[in-house]
Amino acid sequence: MLLLTNSAFSQATKTAKTNSVTPSKKYKELVYTRWSLKAGANLSVIYLARNIKEKNNEPGYCGGLTYEASDFVRISTLYSRFQPTNIKPTWLDVNASSYEINLEIMAKFPNKKTLLYPFVGFSYNTYRGFFTGESDYLGLREYYKVNSIVKNNWLGLNLGTGLEHNFGILGVYLDYRMRVGREEEAINIMDVCYTAGLKVTFPYGKLAKKIANPNDRFHWF
Repeated sequence: MLLLTNSAFSQATKTAKTNSVTPSKKYKELVYTRWSLKAGANLSVIYLARNIKEKNNEPGYCGGLTYEASDFVRISTLYSRFQPTNIKPTWLDVNASSYEINLEIMAKFPNKKTLLYPFVGFSYNTYRGFFTGESDYLGLREYYKVNSIVKNNWLGLNLGTGLEHNFGILGVYLDYRMRVGREEEAINIMDVCYTAGLKVTFPYGKLAKKIANPNDRFHWF
């Protein structure tokens, strides 16, 4: 009886040692936070009502952050700066920029890499230019002094849609937007803008863990 007990104990000990020295294989998955960074280039009609040029699209650059509040809702911010331009003969040395915050509704394709996102939001827009008063078809002399620098700041409503495709940590996107605002005495479409660029999704790391909830993670497959 004692012999059988010792034999069983010895066999169990060997089994335990064998199990302990055979590590299970674990496959580490690449996990991302809900934060991402966007940067790109703009093509926009700056101050549409004032821009009477035949070819009135002006280039610029932009950048911002996005945060996925859920699987279908995303909050985005964007700063845009446009190349100085002349709207001859009425406006010279025009500088324009905008700050935006938008709510995006994400419609994901079956491959989970591509998404369409209509959006709506608000923008703060700046316009600065030298007003010559020449060919003043809009009657702006009533509001501004001839041969003077004019500064306009206005709040706008953003409406648009975008298309995005992701390759893991990197993605590409294309946006179309209109900004609606008050122009002197009327509400009008202030500009139409096309944006294209790159998106970088932040992977989990020491810094990401400090600014994101540990359970706040998703995958792009």
